Amino acid sequence: MTTSLSSDNNRPVVQGELNRLSKEKSPYLLQHANNPVDWYPWGEEAFEKARNENKLIFLSVGYSTCHWCHVMAHESFENEAIAKIMNEHFVNVKVDRETQPDVDRMYMLFVQYSSGSGGWPMSVFLTPELYPVFGGTYFPPDDRYGRTGFSTLLKRIAELWKEQPDNLRKTGTDAIEQLRKYTESKGESFTKSTELNMKIAQKLYHHFDTRFDNEQGGFDGKSEPKFPTPVQLHFLLRYYYYILADLDRADERFAIMSINEIRNRGAALGIDFKDCTNEAQFLNKLKEVVTSRKQVAENSLKMVKFTLKKIAMGGIHDHVGNGFHRYSTDKYWHIPHFEKMLYDQAQLLMSFVDVYVITKDQYFAEVARDIVTYVERDLRDPDGGFYSAEDADSYSHEGAEHKLEGAFCVWEMSEIKEILGDKNSEIFCRHYGVKSDGNVDPSKDIQGELKHKNVLIERYTLEETAEHFNITLDQLKEILSESRKELLKYRFEKRPKPHRDDKILAAWNGLMITGLVRAYEALRDKKFLDLAEGAAKFLKEKMYIPEKNILLRSFREGAGDVEGFVDDYSYLIEGLLHLYQSSFNESYLSWAIELQDKQNQLFYDEQSGGYYNVKEGTRDILLRLKDDHDGAEPSANSVSVSNLILLSNIVNNPDYNAKAEQTLKYFAGALNMMPHSMSAMVASMMLHIKGVKQIMVIGREQNQIVQQFVETIRDQFIPSKTFLLAKPENELLLEKNELVKAIVQSEFADTSKKGEEDNVPSVHICENFTCGMPISNIEDLLDKLKIM
Repeated sequence: MTTSLSSDNNRPVVQGELNRLSKEKSPYLLQHANNPVDWYPWGEEAFEKARNENKLIFLSVGYSTCHWCHVMAHESFENEAIAKIMNEHFVNVKVDRETQPDVDRMYMLFVQYSSGSGGWPMSVFLTPELYPVFGGTYFPPDDRYGRTGFSTLLKRIAELWKEQPDNLRKTGTDAIEQLRKYTESKGESFTKSTELNMKIAQKLYHHFDTRFDNEQGGFDGKSEPKFPTPVQLHFLLRYYYYILADLDRADERFAIMSINEIRNRGAALGIDFKDCTNEAQFLNKLKEVVTSRKQVAENSLKMVKFTLKKIAMGGIHDHVGNGFHRYSTDKYWHIPHFEKMLYDQAQLLMSFVDVYVITKDQYFAEVARDIVTYVERDLRDPDGGFYSAEDADSYSHEGAEHKLEGAFCVWEMSEIKEILGDKNSEIFCRHYGVKSDGNVDPSKDIQGELKHKNVLIERYTLEETAEHFNITLDQLKEILSESRKELLKYRFEKRPKPHRDDKILAAWNGLMITGLVRAYEALRDKKFLDLAEGAAKFLKEKMYIPEKNILLRSFREGAGDVEGFVDDYSYLIEGLLHLYQSSFNESYLSWAIELQDKQNQLFYDEQSGGYYNVKEGTRDILLRLKDDHDGAEPSANSVSVSNLILLSNIVNNPDYNAKAEQTLKYFAGALNMMPHSMSAMVASMMLHIKGVKQIMVIGREQNQIVQQFVETIRDQFIPSKTFLLAKPENELLLEKNELVKAIVQSEFADTSKKGEEDNVPSVHICENFTCGMPISNIEDLLDKLKIM
């Protein structure tokens, strides 16, 4: 039996023996519980040891479904020679970035700022006082690939600490001070009153337009890897909507407008008429600009549709097992890193649903249903919450010694032929690009794990494949559907499933709730609403402390002891607002208000605006950051601005609206300089500039006309709306919103007749708490909705 020295009471860590991470709940930490490395979880025990023994801390941050985290673990953390160096010279700390995003974000900012890039695994060396002195991501065990080997790096850092501890301490303190100045400089725009206007949105649109890959979709040109970026699609769809909303009925009015009306109309659209001298020139200029802007709107939608179809046809889409992998390593959306993340499923679900609502193209509805199928089957806890992810790596067969990336998902042609038979396999293999020697580019298979394997990708449209085999479209769809079912059955019965990260995160469940509610409203499948309500119930019963109004970050074998961060609050509030406007259950509105008030109390900067990612006084965090980057997920500030605006319009709370505006002003400088990194924030800014349309249906749910009104409204893509069902029983809404109360009192002759049909159902469309005339038939409602 081999051992490596541990400084924990001089006890050696024995290979195969559990270390102290075995007492943790995080799946990521538990994956390292039998390393020979003397790991500590993040906390005072590790920090005290570092101070007492005057050792640097080696901080390793990752997550349980991260492929390269597994690679570094296998190469270095399971290597006894490397573990011996780590244990002798460092206090080694493991952090799950998903349960402690505060630690991850602080040191990731350092790594990105000092090296120009970041990612996981993240490897950072800290002083005993937690100041970072050097950081990077993945390191090979020995010098290779032009990269310094991890063992070499450990020795060099240990030597530097022994010889120049003061210099390293100064390096660490200077680094944090520079980061503090950098983060504070982002808020200087607040005092400079940088203007917030639609020019920022125009700039962002042009950024995407110039970088759009017109062959494969996406907005990184023709570079690789390719990430699905729902925050970008979210912006473009809203930009599409606002342009068309600005041009409402313009074509019909041009011919009867006076010069002053044309001038006023043009000014509202931002048109410069300085070169126009007569009515004809004014009119032609206006028509020219309107035509151009309609083309921009259509192009915004076109780029989103094209990108989503390429993603759905690509190998990043699990055509057999449903759902989407994290990203593709190539520019064709073909060869993925195979992990599946809940936040990707949630946000892509929203994107596919939005495009379906706009286009009514069933293709996008089918992909949306595909996502829900995966999430319900593979990521749902029996009690209603949703798990975080599934791993990229798995065993290729029972009894295999090592896990391989993608082993659960890839296929050899011989397997497919054996399972499907000759005729169906011929059709299936052609449609999905299957080759006898595999279809994976060797340059995308660095470790040789995908040799002779096929990642399914739709090489042809359904129409092209049907024509090639001289069969009908319906026949092809049936063959492909049955083939996928057979392969899925084989996969589940014959292959070991990948590790599932079964912790439940409040933030990601909030995103999933939003996606499911929007899918329910668009596709009319009550199961989707039930799934969303089940997740909300789970969070409230198991991850919420009602007496303190405190949300908890995670749940696994019981709730974790880490309190929620700002994204936990903001994402869940967004989900609850959607749930309320979909189910009209006031308990969701009540909880959303409680959470918003607690979020404001814990995280809002009353002096400058914006939300910090952690509350004041959080231990062991050297920097409180205000996240503004919309990346794989929208920033909490972006989501919070939208939440505040919508909630303010529902409950008529001017303070919410003021906080939204103050937050936008805080980030105004960054919005002007780099809107491409803040897509969701720009979308929230547009909501602030353009305002909210308040749609109220007056009546009770059981009324057939009310249901027709509700479904008609949900059929339209109106991201700038709040949607309320107003009736005498709405105690909270009537208490919070005087306008709703006045309309209900006027429409219901006798509010004591609860449950009786004592009014004629109608719809009121309002803006800034001023309403138009009541609408009492579907045709008039449709006319009004089309020009909102």
